[in-house]
Amino acid sequence: MYGDDIDDFGYGGFGGGGGGNFGYGSMRRQHHQRRQFREYYRAYPVREHPDGKFDANFGGKIFMPASALDTLSRLEVVYPMLFQLYNASPESGGKLTHCGVLEFTAEEGRVYLPEWMMETLMLKRGALVEAVNVSLQLGTFVKLQPQSTDFLDITDHRAVLENALRNFATLTVGDIFSIDYNSREYKIAVLETKPSAEGITILETDLSVDFAPPVGYVEPTTRPGNGSAMSSQGSSRPASSMANDIRKREERIKEEMQKNRFMPFEGSGLRLSSKVKADSIRSYASTSDAQDKGEETAATHADNETPVPLDVPIGTLFFGYDLVPAPGSELDSVKDEKQPKFSGEGNVLRARRKRK
Repeated sequence: MYGDDIDDFGYGGFGGGGGGNFGYGSMRRQHHQRRQFREYYRAYPVREHPDGKFDANFGGKIFMPASALDTLSRLEVVYPMLFQLYNASPESGGKLTHCGVLEFTAEEGRVYLPEWMMETLMLKRGALVEAVNVSLQLGTFVKLQPQSTDFLDITDHRAVLENALRNFATLTVGDIFSIDYNSREYKIAVLETKPSAEGITILETDLSVDFAPPVGYVEPTTRPGNGSAMSSQGSSRPASSMANDIRKREERIKEEMQKNRFMPFEGSGLRLSSKVKADSIRSYASTSDAQDKGEETAATHADNETPVPLDVPIGTLFFGYDLVPAPGSELDSVKDEKQPKFSGEGNVLRARRKRK
């Protein structure tokens, strides 16, 4: 009955309120023209958009014609603009969902929907869908169920969902939406929403998310011989749910990040010169004994020697290099006794003749 293009009817009007009257439908639009936006469009998948809007396929927003924006601007609508999409065909059984609008760049009489939304509404390419402007409550809670156990392979579920849900404006019970992560498509069903049981808006709100076990997920069974899985009364503990598994995995990731995080002012320093800097102060006495015996200095073998505790006389300061006693001090007098002054023979350039 219906062609691929809305122009086949000659009324262009399911989109922009163009010419053509159809009795009861026209009267109903006149009744709601001051209170509510209500139009019929032909639905097409996003991949057929003339501008190639492929990224919008993993989101919850649609493309509408410019005439819809003109009509909405003359109505007292509540922002942000949210719409209820309804498939009234007998085959669908009255399927409906909610969405936001991404752009008003579609051709007149057409809307472009994500593929998951067309599957949820049981819409075929070019089928009629009713778009009604609605106002939804801010969501506080949603329960989701992945449709495959592959969802468990994701490392950080919270970060992936937060990034994916930025492309959504609403969530409706019964939706099975799609997200894209690492070039893979994951389908997730909406089981429950609060405070409204039909649909919520997730724009600028704090949303609590709970997970139901994925389709095909089998809970791990406990072995009777495993003592860690047995309670004090001998009965096995209940198997952990998927939400607990995800929460434990996120805690392990946070602990690893805490261990591997950057710690300032740690490590050893390096010098631009070739001199080796000792890691710790060594005993001056042991260094002096090694020098008296003709051994190499501690700086030469700083990397091979084991550090020893500092052991110097009380009242003596050690700065990491050879001690130079002050002139006139006790240490200076001891040094003078060990090394006598003016020892040896003198030489002259020309010997003097002795006078007779």
